[in-house]
Amino acid sequence: MELRDRIIEKAGNLFIQYGIKNSSMDEIATSLGISKRTIYEIFRDKEDLLISFLRKTWNERNAHFATFLRGDYNVIGVFLKVIEAQQNLPLANVKFFEDIQKYYPQAAKLIKEDVAQNNVFLCDFLHKGIAQGYIRSNLNVEVTAFLVEDGTNTYIRASYLEQPPFSFRELFFTMMINFIRGISTEKGIRIIDEYLANQQMKTEIK
Repeated sequence: MELRDRIIEKAGNLFIQYGIKNSSMDEIATSLGISKRTIYEIFRDKEDLLISFLRKTWNERNAHFATFLRGDYNVIGVFLKVIEAQQNLPLANVKFFEDIQKYYPQAAKLIKEDVAQNNVFLCDFLHKGIAQGYIRSNLNVEVTAFLVEDGTNTYIRASYLEQPPFSFRELFFTMMINFIRGISTEKGIRIIDEYLANQQMKTEIK
């Protein structure tokens, strides 16, 4: 792995775990066994490093998501794959989001643009689901797309809990499964219920 990528990966892990302001450039450099000066030779400042991490994360997300859209797919199947993939991602510390909004305006602007792009794609994706007969035809697509993106705020609120009575994996799975089931037709619900039954069987076998 090139040094630039190593720096982005290490900084990103620290940002997500402790927040951006709480992760110093000195700490990042020390954990990599390099000097802080070396980091500044590659990145202009911490926000430049943060933006590089965000763009890397989005590129990886988009590439991974693209693998779900190959061949003859249905939107419910893709939603279920996304749920499984998202469950294995680390949950960002609430400080991560707060720091971006308070101290890093350029990064905040890019996140807003990314959300807008995702909303456009999600609206088209939901329309495809309606055409396939898996998503209800009377659905308000724009509101639904907004609610999917707004799900991030649920995580932020949950991260404030000192001892939540559930895991974040359970939170995401329950929230998304019930949401998708609610916007599905009977045809779509059958796929979801079959998936849930298979998941239950796997759990019982373990």
